[in-house]
Amino acid sequence: MGKYKGFIMYVIYFHYQSCHLSKFIFDIFASMKNNYPDKWSAKLKQSYKRILFDVSDKIDFASNDYLGFAKNNKLKEIILKNFDTFVFQGSTGSRLMSGNKKWIEKIEFTIAQYHHTENAVIYPSAYQANVGLFSCIADRKDVFLIDEHIHASVYDGIRQGFTHHFKFKHNDFEHLKTLIDRHYQGFETIYVVIEGLYSMEGDIPDVNNLLGVIDNPKVFLIVDEAHSFGVLGQDKLGLFNSKELAKKCVARIIGYGKALGFSGAAIVGSNVLKQYLINFSRSFIYSTALPLYHYQIIYYLYQELIDNSQKEHQQLQDNIQTYLQITKDDGRFSHNNSPIQYFSLSNLNCGQLQNQINHQSFFAKVIVPPTVPKGLERIRISLHSFNTTEEIHHLVNTLKNLNKE
Repeated sequence: MGKYKGFIMYVIYFHYQSCHLSKFIFDIFASMKNNYPDKWSAKLKQSYKRILFDVSDKIDFASNDYLGFAKNNKLKEIILKNFDTFVFQGSTGSRLMSGNKKWIEKIEFTIAQYHHTENAVIYPSAYQANVGLFSCIADRKDVFLIDEHIHASVYDGIRQGFTHHFKFKHNDFEHLKTLIDRHYQGFETIYVVIEGLYSMEGDIPDVNNLLGVIDNPKVFLIVDEAHSFGVLGQDKLGLFNSKELAKKCVARIIGYGKALGFSGAAIVGSNVLKQYLINFSRSFIYSTALPLYHYQIIYYLYQELIDNSQKEHQQLQDNIQTYLQITKDDGRFSHNNSPIQYFSLSNLNCGQLQNQINHQSFFAKVIVPPTVPKGLERIRISLHSFNTTEEIHHLVNTLKNLNKE
């Protein structure tokens, strides 16, 4: 055994060194491996990739700041004017924990009065409001009948609630009636969901036609007013903002990230709805409440919208009419009586077109699937009170010649 001792020690030493070398090589390859699943990259390669832009130096034809509240520093004016009244403090928790104040509930009640209903619940965003509402108000005995162009957040909420849903053709209330008749006996409650102003189409539902179809005690209407709030209806507070129309809705979603140029949202409806949301809406229950001053700013922005925005509304309407006049003979442009328009991109390369637009003095967004269905790609155009006639002419003329560049 003694004469083999040196050889055995050599083998042991070589094995020890080899193990360290192998571990060293393994560590190198391990460090080179992606720290994310390969399928992420594969999906990105197969998709039209969105990228972030800073368009601060561009003429704005993309934002939802329809009245120019954000661009014209309404927020700054409000803060400076009411500075001593603001509570510059974080909420410290959800509304059900430490984030509630009696005066927040008073603001919500005041908002409800503006919208001709009993109460309101403020959420951090319209997305969270929709997800929180649609995920909790129905069960498997109920059904949602939704316009095919409804906001993605409505779909997301319905999916979380595991509730049945069916789509009706966009603004086609004869098709909606067919679906109501078909599913009337199979479900306890039917919720019909529409928008007051459609975010991609820019069109408005025929209210009278709709109300004739849903006149049934088993059918309840929900209206997403995110884009119509601030530009349509009584006091410009939404398409359904009248005493009579408000009674037809079980809930309305009011978004503050569009015409108000701010953020947040409210769901307005009955006192029972408010209590239901406080108890069952998970995006309300488990979200940290907004900073306290945020609620105050929303309150003051309502005053600004109702009392001091007549000039902006007139400028916006003038700009809409200018756009409609100069595009009336070109079928590629939409012709809506609203701030939301679009330019169709049939058979054009969306990626190249966005690059072309990025080199222009203005910015408008190319919209691709899944935001719109495949084949309906478009450039979404947002008109504002602050756009000039010259800017609108430049936009239209540039879009007409995009495919020639």
